[in-house]
Amino acid sequence: MDGSFILSLFCTRCLRVLSVVLMARMLAVAGCAPECSCSQYLTNCTGRQLRHIPARIPLGTRQLILSDNNISSLPVLDLNYLGSLLHLDFSHNSLSEIPPSSLLNLQLLVYLDLSHNQLRRITHRTFRYLTNIIVLKASRNKELSFIDNRAFSANQKLQEIDISGNGLTFIDAGMLEALPHLRSVRLSGNPWTCNCNTEYLSSWMKLNRRIIPDAANVTCTFPDPLQGVLVVEAAEKLFSLCRSKWQLKLREVLYFCLIGPGLFSASIILNLTFSLLMAHFNRFKKKELKRYRKLRRAISFKYSKRSNVMTQEITAKANANMNVYLGTECHR
Repeated sequence: MDGSFILSLFCTRCLRVLSVVLMARMLAVAGCAPECSCSQYLTNCTGRQLRHIPARIPLGTRQLILSDNNISSLPVLDLNYLGSLLHLDFSHNSLSEIPPSSLLNLQLLVYLDLSHNQLRRITHRTFRYLTNIIVLKASRNKELSFIDNRAFSANQKLQEIDISGNGLTFIDAGMLEALPHLRSVRLSGNPWTCNCNTEYLSSWMKLNRRIIPDAANVTCTFPDPLQGVLVVEAAEKLFSLCRSKWQLKLREVLYFCLIGPGLFSASIILNLTFSLLMAHFNRFKKKELKRYRKLRRAISFKYSKRSNVMTQEITAKANANMNVYLGTECHR
C-alpha cells in the first residue's frame, strides 16, 4: 500500500468518527438550554456567567450570542454541529486563542465578534475555514500583538475588519490590500511603531483613507521623535529617513563591492611581495652562510698549518740552545 492510500483511509475513518460524534451531539440537542433564551433562529446566552458553551443549542440557530460571559476556550465539537450558523457573538469573554478546528464546520458564518477577549495571536490558520466571513471584529484584545500576513488569505469576502484597541505595533498592509471587497478597517488604539517597515502601511492608508473611519486617531507611539504623528502622515518623514538608510546601505554595498575587493587585492599583492622578499632574504642568508662556512674552513686549515710551523721553529730553537749550552760546558 502506498502512503496516499493509507492517509486517505485514515482521514475517511476520522471523518466517520467525527460524524458519529456530531450525530450523537445533535440528537442530544432537543431544545433550548436553560441558561439561554431561544427563538426560531436566535439563541441568546448573554451575561449568564457561563464558563462553557451550553450543551443544548437548537440546531436551527443562525444567530448565537454568547457575550458577557467567562468562556475561556473553544472545544472542537461545541460549535461544529451548528452548520447553519451565520452570526456568532463571542465578545466580552476570556478567550486566549481560537483553535482552527473549533470553526471547522462554520463555513456559512458571515459575522464573528471576538472583541474584548484575551487573544494573543491571529495566525494564517485561525480563520481559514471561514470562507464566507464578511464582518470580523477583534478589537480590545490588549494582548493581541501579532497578526500573520496570511491571516485573511482564505477570507476573500471580508468587507469589515475591526482590530482597534489591541497591542499591535505592526501589520503587513499587503494582507489588507489583497482583500478585494474591503470597505472598512479600524486601526486606532494600537501602539504603532513607525519605522521603515511601516512606510508601506502609511502609504497604503494614505491611498485608502476613505475606508479607514478612525484614520485621524491612528498615531505613532514609537520612536519618540514620531510619537503622536498620524501614521497616515508619517509616510513622508519615513521616506526621507528610510532613503537615508537606503543610501547608507548603498554605500556599504559599494564599499564591499568596490573598496572591499581592492583592499583584498592589495593585501594579496602585499603578502606576495613580502613572501618574495622573505624568499630572497632566505636565499641571501643561505648564500652568506655558505660563504661564511667556506671562509671558516679556510681559516681553520691555515691556522692548523701555522701551528705545525711554529712547533718546528720552537723545536729548532730548543735544539740550538741545547747545542750552545753543551759547547760551553765542553769548553770549560
